[in-house]
Amino acid sequence: MSEPMTPPEPPTGESGSRAAARAEQRQQRSKRRRTLLIVLAAIVALVLVVGGVVVATSGGSDTAQKAAPVTTLPTTSGPAVNATFTAAPYRTATTKGTDIAVYATPDANAAPVTTLPKQTEYQLPRSFLVFDQYADWLHVYLPTRPNSSTAWIKSADVRMGAPLTYQIRVSLADRTLTLLHNGAVVFTEPAAIGTTDNPTPTGVFFYTDPLDLANQPGSAYGVFAIGLSGHSNTLSEFAGGDGQIAIHGTNDPGSIGTPVSHGCVRVNNDVVLKLAKLPLGTPVVIT
Repeated sequence: MSEPMTPPEPPTGESGSRAAARAEQRQQRSKRRRTLLIVLAAIVALVLVVGGVVVATSGGSDTAQKAAPVTTLPTTSGPAVNATFTAAPYRTATTKGTDIAVYATPDANAAPVTTLPKQTEYQLPRSFLVFDQYADWLHVYLPTRPNSSTAWIKSADVRMGAPLTYQIRVSLADRTLTLLHNGAVVFTEPAAIGTTDNPTPTGVFFYTDPLDLANQPGSAYGVFAIGLSGHSNTLSEFAGGDGQIAIHGTNDPGSIGTPVSHGCVRVNNDVVLKLAKLPLGTPVVIT
C-alpha cells in the first residue's frame, strides 16, 4: 500500500474556515472507519483462532474427520524369503522327470549354480521343500550340504503338491520326536539321537527317501527308514553313502532315548511305521 497523500492547504478567510472544518470532519470520519475495520479484523481473527482450538480439542465435526489424511501402509515387492510353517504351509515340489536347475536368485537371466539329478541315490524322484514363491519361481530347501540350504527353482520344472499339514519336530535336549497335524500334537515319543562325536544336526529338513525294510528282518534300521535332506556334520560318508541322516526304526529297542547313533534319529518300529505314512516332503525340524 502507498503512503497517504498530503491534503492541500486550506484557503484563508471565512470560506477558508468552513473548508477547514469540513476537511477536519472528513478526517475524523476516515479515522473512525479505519478504527472500526481494525476492530472487526481483530474479532474475526479471534473467532478463527478459538474455532481452531475447539476443533483440535474436540476432534472436529464429521466432515473434518472425513477430510483427515489416510495413512497408507508401505508395500514391498520382490521375493519374500522369511516364510514359516505356521504362516505359509510348506509344499512339496517333485521333478517332472528331468534334472532340476538350481539358482541363487529368481532371475531369468542368471545361470544356474548347480543342477540336481532327477533321481536320488535311492532311485526315488528328486523333491524339494517349498516355503515361498515369487512369480514363476519357487524358494526351496535343498537336499544338499550345507544343511538347511535354500535356493530357487523354476515352477515349470516341478509338480507342486498340496499344502503339507503334518510336521515332525525332534528335540535333542529332550530326546523326543513329536508329530504335529496343523500345529496340534498328535503324539510325542522317545528317540535315540547322535553321540557327542557324531551329533544329530539341527535345522529344517524334509522326507526325501522313504525305504521299506520289511524284507530285511533284523536290520539295524528296523522295519522302515525315512531318508532326510540333512547330512552329518562330522561324517562325509557312512555305510557307502554320503552321510545322509534318517529317521528309522531299530532292532535294539533298549537304545531308544539315548545318544547312540551316528546322527540319525531312532524310534521304535511301531512309531516309524506311523511316520512312514506321511508324504514325500514332510518337514522335519530338529532343534
